[in-house]
Order: sequence, then C-alpha cells, then structure tokens
Amino acid sequence: MSYLPFRPNAKSIDIDNKRKNSVRNAFSEFLIENYGKDYQSIVEKHRSRPKANHFNEHINSEKADKPIVGIIGGGFAGLYSGLILQSLNIEFEIFESSERVGGRIDTWYSTKYDAKDTNKAGLYGEVGGMRIPQFSNDMLPVQQLALSVNAVLKRNDLEDTMLIWRKFYYNSPVQRLRYNNMKKPIVAEDSNLNALNFGVDKGGDIPMVWVTKTTLGSESFLPINKILDKVNEPFITAINQSFSKGFKKLMKFDNFSMWAYLTNVFTLGDLGEYYNPAMGEKTAHLPYNIASYLETLNVGTGMYSVSFVEIILASYDWDGSKNSYDATDQNIYMITMDKGMQHFPDACKTVLNLEKGILTEDGQRAQELIGMKPGLNGKVGYSPDNLTIAAAPPKTVPAADASAPVQGSKSKKKERVHLEHRVTHINYDENLYEGHGGVKMTIRNHGKTKEKQYPYVITTLPNGAYLNGDLKENFFDNLSFSKARAIRECNYMPSFKAFITFKKQFWATLGERQDKGLGVAVSDKSNRQIVYPSYGYDAEGGVLQIYCWAQDAERIGALSDEERVNECLKGIQYLYPEVDIYEHFAGYKPEETTKTWFWDNHANGGAFALFKPGQFKSLYPTLLTPEFNGSLHFAGECCSVHHGWIVGALDSAYNAVLSILKQAGAHDKIKQMETTWGTLSAPDVALTKMSKQLV
Repeated sequence: MSYLPFRPNAKSIDIDNKRKNSVRNAFSEFLIENYGKDYQSIVEKHRSRPKANHFNEHINSEKADKPIVGIIGGGFAGLYSGLILQSLNIEFEIFESSERVGGRIDTWYSTKYDAKDTNKAGLYGEVGGMRIPQFSNDMLPVQQLALSVNAVLKRNDLEDTMLIWRKFYYNSPVQRLRYNNMKKPIVAEDSNLNALNFGVDKGGDIPMVWVTKTTLGSESFLPINKILDKVNEPFITAINQSFSKGFKKLMKFDNFSMWAYLTNVFTLGDLGEYYNPAMGEKTAHLPYNIASYLETLNVGTGMYSVSFVEIILASYDWDGSKNSYDATDQNIYMITMDKGMQHFPDACKTVLNLEKGILTEDGQRAQELIGMKPGLNGKVGYSPDNLTIAAAPPKTVPAADASAPVQGSKSKKKERVHLEHRVTHINYDENLYEGHGGVKMTIRNHGKTKEKQYPYVITTLPNGAYLNGDLKENFFDNLSFSKARAIRECNYMPSFKAFITFKKQFWATLGERQDKGLGVAVSDKSNRQIVYPSYGYDAEGGVLQIYCWAQDAERIGALSDEERVNECLKGIQYLYPEVDIYEHFAGYKPEETTKTWFWDNHANGGAFALFKPGQFKSLYPTLLTPEFNGSLHFAGECCSVHHGWIVGALDSAYNAVLSILKQAGAHDKIKQMETTWGTLSAPDVALTKMSKQLV
C-alpha cells in the first residue's frame, strides 16, 4: 500500500524513537487483548480437544516426508508459510491458480525488455507492491526473508537469482503538482504556501482565512495545512505515554470514518494556536470543502470513507520510513527489488522447490544484519549485504556485527509449489486422521480435477476469491457465521495502475535530477499520480507509472484498455504543458509499450484490505480465528494490521503456522521458528506478552 503521497508543510510525527516503528505490531496485540475474547475461547477449545495433538509426533519427526499442510495461494502469505514449514522440516504443498507466484507482487515487463541492454533495461513497472520502508522495525522481516533466501541460493550455486535491493526515490523537491486548472504546475519545494487554486479568490470554495499565509513565531504556513497535524497530535501524545492508553483513546473513534471524524468530532478549537476566529466558532466542526481538500491532497477520491483508525495508523507507517537510528533525520528511506519485485517471489519459489531450505543459522544471521536482534557485540546495527550503492544506509546508522554465514550443502530438488492448480472447493471431515479431522480439497489443473486431503490447510486468498463462480459448488461449506460475515464484509480498496512507455524521458531532463529520482507528481485529474521510475535514467526512453485508488480507480478502471491509456496521457500532459508528450509516446501496443491494471480474476475485487469503521474491533480477531476445530487457518494481508504491505502477509502466515504448532503441542518447533524467523505480531504471542509490553 502506498498512499498519503503529499502533505504540504507537514509536521514530523514525534513518536518516541524506540516505539515509533512498532505501532502496528503493538496495535495488533492490543486488539486481541481487548476485542479477541471469541478468538481466545475458540482457539482454546480447538487446542483442548482430545485429538488436538494427534500430529505432534509426526511434526517432530525428522523423517516425516508426507505433506500434512496444504497451502492455498502462492502469494507472499502462502510462500512464507511454506518457507517457515520447510525450515522446520514439516512437509507441505502449495497450490497457485495462476501461472506465476507472488500474488499481488507482480512486475510487468515490456515485450521489449532486456536486462542486458541499457536502453531496454528500464522497460518494466510494478503492477502490485513496489516498495518497502527501509528502517521500519515492523517491516524488517521482509528484508530478513530476502537475506535468508539468498543464503540458500548461494550455497546452491544460484547466485544469478539472488535478491538485491535498490533505492526507491519516494519524493523530491522537484516533483510536480497541479490542481484546479492552475496556469502551470509548481514543484514540491514551492508548494508549502501555495493554495493550489482552492481559495475563493481563484475560483475555489475555501474561504481565504484557511489559505492565506500566516506567521506564528518564525513559522509561516497556510492554516488548512495544519489540520492533520492537530488531528494526529492527541493520539501521538497518548501513544508516547503508553501504547495501551494511546490505542484505547484511538479506538473510541473506530466507528468513525476519517471523513466523519473531521466533520463531526474535530472542532475548530482543536486547532489550538492555529485557530482564527474568522474561521467560525470554536465549537464548530470542519465544513465539507475543508475535508474535501484534505482528502484530495492526501489520498484518493472517497478514500476518507475508511476507518479513522486506519488513516491515522497509515501516517505512522510513513514516519516509520525514516531513519530509526537518528531522530533528527527527516528523510524517507524506501527500497525496491532490483530489476523488478517479481524476482522476490520467484526466488522464494526456487527455495521451496529444494529439499532443504532456510537453516536456523541463516535466519539468525539475517536478523542480525538488519537489526531485528543484536549482533555479536550485543548491539543492534544495519548492514545487509544485498543493497546497491545508492541504497546504502546513511552514516548515522551503525553497522551490524553479524555472525559468519554457514556453509551448508547443496540440496536436491523437491517440487512443492504447483502452478495453475486452482482450488475450487474445500470440505471438512471430522472423521479423517483417526478422529483428528482434516480438510479435503478439490483442485483443478488444465481441466482435470483431483482431490487431496490434509490435517491442516492454510488458505491465503483475497476474500473475493472465495466467491469462485463454479457451477453448483461453493468454495466453503459450513463456515461459522462470524467467519462468513467477516469474509463478506472485510473492505478492500480498489487501485489502478498503468505503465506507459515514452521514446524520450522528458521528465528526467526537465526535472534536473537525473539519477537522483523524481518521486511522485500529483494532480486532481483522473490519473492522480505519476510515479517516476527509480531506475533506467541512463536510457533514451523509459516508462511512467500512473497510480490511483478508491473512486478514482473505479472510474478509470471501468474504461476500455485503450481509453484508460488515453486518460493517463491527458493527465501526464496536464503536468507537462510545456512538452508535447504525444510526440514522445511510444504508441499504444499492449504489453510492448503499455499495460493497465484494475483488478483481475486472481485479485478478485480489490488491491488491498483497508478497513471500514468498526472493522478493526469487529472483524480483525474473527479473520484470524481458525475454523473446523483448528484444521483450517486463514492468512493474507487482510488478516493483519499491516494492510497492503508485504509484511502483513508475512505476519498472517507466521500466525497461521504458529497456531498449527500450538495445537499440536510442538513446543520445540515453536522455539525453532522464533529463533529462525524472530517474533512477529502474532495473537498467541500477544496473549503472553501484553501485560509486559503495554505499560
């Protein structure tokens, strides 16, 4: 997920440096502790039944080679589930309906793409996730996974497939903005005191008191740009004092959308020192046009209909993108996978199809390299060995003192990941496996159908995929009421992306930054954002990416493919009026020069989860709860608080595997998992640590 692209004159979020990168994980634990009574009682019922640990001996056997876990979906939740199980020597199989792994991590490559040709190496773009925060503690497990995978690839002489992170240029002072028919675009460094034609003096509808330059002490600002700082402030202060108290304060407004909070809770008096009597009475709330301004500049049309809590937590995610080792460093640090994010899931698949995968020593060393745990010197540092030069950490970040890599040995191949295998139906049978119970899966591959069964299944599909559209057959039968409702109601956010090739990179010449990156250009046109490439500036031509969400995405997504491209071209021309961009356009040739994506039959109706009001406390614990006496477990980024991020998929997979091990009473395997992979935000972890952490 990547929104909140531009906040003019924004104040830095001043969260305690030791805490600011763990807000989401602590929130997950808070939700289970305070709203997870049903989760706790159901899980305890599953684990206390007579046959619960029937597979304990099998799980702990070093010779067990029969798969006991079936995994539905080859996105990151499915891949990570498999990699954890593989590291524990627990056999499994993964079934992916498409012809590739990665799910919503998906790189488009032009048919002209050639990694070895300078002029063609930049002809690609990210259909799905395209970047991760480099230093956020919450999101370090993504980098730990890449390092651990690399260790396996290296000892199997597969260095050419190893994963390398490159710098993602998130923003720049010369990224362009243009709204409301401004005569010409401006750049970000000139935007702090610009009303962007929203004021009544320029034909907009916002009274001038909100968009007139104001000075307070040495600070100059537009009052309207101070609203979100004041919205965040009381919750930041409370979280600084105590995670528990801060979240309690925040959850009082879980039933409000962001829009409802701004127009029904927040008052003009809450602006404090930024209040001006000309705005209205202190007891008055923000008017419609002010809320509209904030939504337009910070997210997408209609996006403020989601949970107030969701939007507030999103702002913490961006603060977690800063240097966690230096509170004075206000730069945002993002990284992306060199030559395309698709390499990441592909490398995971390669490892999964080896007999032996990630070793405990691999996982431990990876944690030390990125600061998930202290190194040999007892201190935390950050110096992974898979960064390009541009992605190297700033000098204020201490180096890691990590243990030496283990040599290990080459592994034989063992196919566990099955592509183009679509699971169409699952059915629970309580009599399977001597009364332990298990799940039967119907699987279709190239028109042929087969049935397989497992004592445990982890299903990782987007919720829309459970409406599979098959004749006379449901995906699930006999789900609990609460689970069926959670699957149906869990809100997913639509997004739209397009990739358009130009024969000349006019944006680089005009941006005057060349290989330093240009960040993101924004406007109020239907395409909303231009995401500039963070690579390929040494080529003649290149690809511009268009990205928008919510209602903007739904409307542009409803057009034909060529019409979508036409709208994107008009939006690009609007931001570059001094250039005839059509002269440089490489032409509409699907897959060669252009690619548009709204959603497909594998994404099933949404790009990522983004909860509506009330869904954190009402749906989150339910989404995590296993079904069918603990035989069926759910994973995927919707089953986490890290919506739209890769780490959300990892967290949910960790939870699912941990739940299986807990049920089987496999305590040694749990210790091994924690040693290898660290401790992610898992509900079972929360239940034992809440009293110590939330102080």
